[in-house]
Parts: sequence; C-alpha cells; structure tokens
Amino acid sequence: MHLLLIAVLIVTAAAQAYNYGVDVESLTRRQDSGSRIVVRPLPTLNGTMPLRPEIREMKVDRYKWDLFILSMSRFQDVSQDDPASWYQIAGIHGVPFEAWNGVEAAPGASQSGLEQQELYRMANVIAGMFPNGTERQAYQDAARNFRMPYWDWAMPAPEGEAHFPDVFWNATISQNGPRGVQEIRNPLYSYRFHPRNETAMIWGPLKDWDETKRAPNSSESHPNPTSDNEEVNEVLLSKLPQIQQRLFILFSSYKDFNNFGNKAWAVTQNLSTLDSIESVHDIVHIYGGLRGHMTYVPLSSFDPLFLLHHAMTDRLVAIWQILNPDSWLTPMPAGENSFTTLKGEIQDSKTPLAPFFASDDGTFWDSDMARTTEAFGYAYADTDTTGKQKETLREELVQKVAKWYGAASVANLRASSGAMVNAQSQATSSIIQNGHYTEWIANVRVNVEALGGNFGVHFFLGDPSSDCSGWELDTNYAGTVAIFAMNRKTGSETMISGTAPLTSALIKKVVAGEIPHLEPQAVEPYLQKELQFRILGSDGQEVDPSDVAGLYVDISSSEVKVPEKETMLPEWGAVVSRINVWS
Repeated sequence: MHLLLIAVLIVTAAAQAYNYGVDVESLTRRQDSGSRIVVRPLPTLNGTMPLRPEIREMKVDRYKWDLFILSMSRFQDVSQDDPASWYQIAGIHGVPFEAWNGVEAAPGASQSGLEQQELYRMANVIAGMFPNGTERQAYQDAARNFRMPYWDWAMPAPEGEAHFPDVFWNATISQNGPRGVQEIRNPLYSYRFHPRNETAMIWGPLKDWDETKRAPNSSESHPNPTSDNEEVNEVLLSKLPQIQQRLFILFSSYKDFNNFGNKAWAVTQNLSTLDSIESVHDIVHIYGGLRGHMTYVPLSSFDPLFLLHHAMTDRLVAIWQILNPDSWLTPMPAGENSFTTLKGEIQDSKTPLAPFFASDDGTFWDSDMARTTEAFGYAYADTDTTGKQKETLREELVQKVAKWYGAASVANLRASSGAMVNAQSQATSSIIQNGHYTEWIANVRVNVEALGGNFGVHFFLGDPSSDCSGWELDTNYAGTVAIFAMNRKTGSETMISGTAPLTSALIKKVVAGEIPHLEPQAVEPYLQKELQFRILGSDGQEVDPSDVAGLYVDISSSEVKVPEKETMLPEWGAVVSRINVWS
C-alpha cells in the first residue's frame, strides 16, 4: 500500500500542464497587461445568448470539453504574480487579504464572472493553435460561444454515474490538444500552488500542502495526503434529500430577494423564515471540502470545485428571479467592516461591487447592472428567454421545480423514503386535510464566529447513538443545519441562520402509527418529548451547546395549501413558532 501511494505521488508530480511546443504564456497573456482589469459582457453569437451547460452535458461536446480543460489548465498555470492569474483572482474571495486590481476587495466577493472571462479568452486563443485546418475551425466555432459549465449538485446523477462527477476524481488525465493527446495534471482535481504561500494560508496543516485537497485522507502518514473524492461523493449524495427539500421550500415560499439570498438578512430583520440559498450553498462547501480547502471560507475559492459550485448557485438565483421578477435588493446595513464598507453603512442595489470594474473609466459594477446573467453574456437552458414569453417560461420553471425538488414534499404526495404515498391511503388522508398540510421546520441562528470554524446542528426524533461519527445514518436522524462559518476570530457580531425541514421525518412517524397526523395538536407534544439536537464540530467531536456563542434553536410550523395544478407551487401560510428548544 505504501509503495502504491509513492507511485501515485510520483505520477502526479511528473504530470504537468499541456505542452504546446511554443511560448503559450506569451500567446495567452493579456495584451494590455499594465492596465486595470475590466469585467466585460462576453460577446453573443448572431444575436443568440450562449448558454452555460451542466458539466456532464459539456463533456459530451468534444470540442468545448477540450477547450474547457485546456483553458482551465492554462489559467491555473499563469504566474501567481499576475493579477489575472487563478491565484490572484481566487484570492479576491479571501486570502491573502490583499488589494487586487488596485482596489481593496471585500472578503467573500464572488469572482466567477471574471474567471469566465479569462477562460473564454484563453479558449479562443487555444482554439486557433490547432494545426489541422478542419479541426481548427471546429474548435474556433466551439470557442465563439464557449461558456464555463456548472455542476448540478441538487439533482441525482444519471444512472451508473457518481453523484460527484468523476471528472473531479483523478489527479491526471489524458487530454487532446494542438499537439495531440498528452497526460496532464487534471485542473478539476486540484489547484497546485506555485509557489505555496504558507504565510497567507494561515491554517495548518493546509498551509503545508502544495495543492488544494478534498477530504484529505488523515489516515495517511504522508505529510501531503491525497484527496478522497469517493468520500466526498458519498457524503454529498447523502445530503441530496435535504438539499432538495430546502430548495423546494425556498422556491415555493420565499418571495423577498434579500431573505432568499442572504443567511444574515432574516436575523437582522427578526424574520421567522431563516433559510436562504446562501445557507443551502454552504452544504457543498462543508461536505465538498470535508476538512479540505472548500471547508475554509477564505481558502475555498482556490479549489476548482468552487467555480462550478458557484455557477450552480448563480443558476438557482436566476431561476428564482424568473419566478419572482418584481423582487429585488432591499437596502440593508453592512453587518461588518470590510475594505470598502463600514459596519452599519447602508448598502443597496447601487452600492459598488468592488473590486470589479465595469468600464475603463473606473466605474464599478453594481447589483442593478448585474441583475441578470445576460448582462455578462450568458444564460442557462432553464432561464433562456429566447422565443418565449416570460409567463410561459415561468410556468415551465414551476413544473420543473416541482419535478426536481418536490419529491420529498407532501405537496407532491411523496414520503422521504421515496415511496409514493397513494392518494387514497389512510396515511395521505391523515396528512393532507381539506387540501392543506402542516410543514415543520427546525430553525437555527448563531454567531458567525461561534466556534471559530464550521459545525453542524443535528436533529433527532429520539435518542441518537453514542457514536457521533454515525449520527447522520442513525435511525432517529431527522436533519442537519450545516453552519459554514469563519475560521478566524475578528470579534464579529454578525448572526447567520439556516433550517432543517422535519416534515419528511415526521411523515415516517405517521406511517408507522407513532403520531396520527401532522397537525400541531399531535406533533407539538411529540416533539416536546422526542426531539433532541446535538452539535458536531469540524474536528468530529461533540460540542456542548452552551459553548456555542449566540445559539438559538426553535421549531416552527406553517399551514401549506397543496397546489391544484402542475403550473402552481404550494401556497404557504404564516410561520408560527412552536417550541423554543435552546436560547
């Protein structure tokens, strides 16, 4: 086994970026390398809006796939001193906490539009390097409407495929290019630092690793452990039902943009709806990293997975916007000081999104300018308005949302086990009464720096097992709120929130005859007796709730009207707080 590990490390070390046989660095370098970097809309093709594909869909297109891998590889190979390098653009999101493009950035800023621009530019240069005229033309045609892909982490993989696509798994790949097929470092497996900046990385043992890791194998004695993408696949797949339930609730009941998008908004406004797309997105950070770089907020953007994960989040926001076209950013005070904003300063849709310039004159992008994906020159197949009326597109999306994410919803008459509950069955008639049912949700809010890192709040309907490593497979397990928190102490007072739907777990209790229905008079006393929660820290150890700063846990319910037809989503009534579990 030890010899096998050594062999793997030798092969990985030997593999390099694609060898073009020419000075590719000069060919792909920005022509105006001394000027400020401006994020511009990518050009459209004959008046049509190019689409970002799902990564498996892109892989079927040989020419675009080759350009994607080659441009990702070239992008990651750019000198880390270049402001247009993978290292510096990723650094906008966090470490090394330095000015970029002559501007101090706000930590946490997303740079996917800028990365897409660089990938597009490199893809078009590389396409012109193929020597065969026919082949070169095919690659150039593909490059003209090239857009980076997303990974749909909210849907199961096609039959026979891994949930976490296997294109992320291997350290090296055989890749075709202008000089034929070569064995190269897989740019989706990791980003290799060149050089490693131990001072900027801060956290051990990550600061000692030459490349980004996912689920680093802690059982290995080697100081540079391999990633365990199989573990990432298994854990993310286990989270899929929770992700789908939360997305269905968000799409069907959250009508305010700030509330939908921001995990700190609901707490600041004393709202009872405490979930957000940001909080759902955190699940992929925590369990896609599993103690690797994605798990650490300021380090996460170096992992290539970050790019495709945020593209998927962008797609979900675009879908929500079509369903709720009149809702937009509401002015809100900045929760913390940043390089560009003081705590308490009002931010609105015209607040500059530094450090991203929209023009050469120094104008920054703002949220109004960036309200649609089309502003950046792309759309998604599900949001493309070409040849469609907006209301038609909206109705199509309602049906898709119900199909994609409603499988575990009572509104779609399905139990969490995946078995259809017959509409005439006794269980269904006791759950849905007069076209309505009761949805139950566990709510968590907490200080963003409560434990100096990530943690999970796990809920159970009954006693959990004594072995905390098996909690999520426990027969009494009901759900988790994963807290993606800062890994450093700054004295922040910001509160964040998330939720865990309990309805699917309660339906099992109805089917088992432990409770007669989902109405409050039955469920509330049951939860008072049976509900328990436990906290698991990032080190895999149980944490006493009294040690978690600002922790608040409660259970709420809402009466939900089942949709009457496929072009409708469930209608949610008022949220009622039922049980104060911890405060």
